[in-house]
Amino acid sequence: MIYRSKILLAASLSLLCAQNSEYGLVGEWIFESMTTITKAEREEITILYNDENNLETLSFENSGAIKYNVMNEGVKKLGSGVWYSEDPYITIIVEKDTTYGTYQIENNVLSIIVTEDESEEYYGYSTILKYRLK
Repeated sequence: MIYRSKILLAASLSLLCAQNSEYGLVGEWIFESMTTITKAEREEITILYNDENNLETLSFENSGAIKYNVMNEGVKKLGSGVWYSEDPYITIIVEKDTTYGTYQIENNVLSIIVTEDESEEYYGYSTILKYRLK
């Protein structure tokens, strides 16, 4: 009986931790930077920072909805989609695009890491997106 209670308690705690991590995503996040590492013949690193030409806000909602507000080179785009996470993985679906990656939250900074393997047509890459909790 005690063994069974310990298993139930451990399962409950692990579920609670997963939920807390997922609910840690809920809120409004402001874009800080995007680092892309392209795995070409010679590795290339490109970093884009938040500035007056590159603004973005993501809002993760409890319902699983995600809303975005982007200003990129003077072009404003608003939209919505859905998100799902299972620590440390995240899936974001907006229109016809689906993004799969991993995430972590540390000191109110959300990092989303997306990796694509090399194909016959494209070099492989990793992109690290950083957002600050508003």
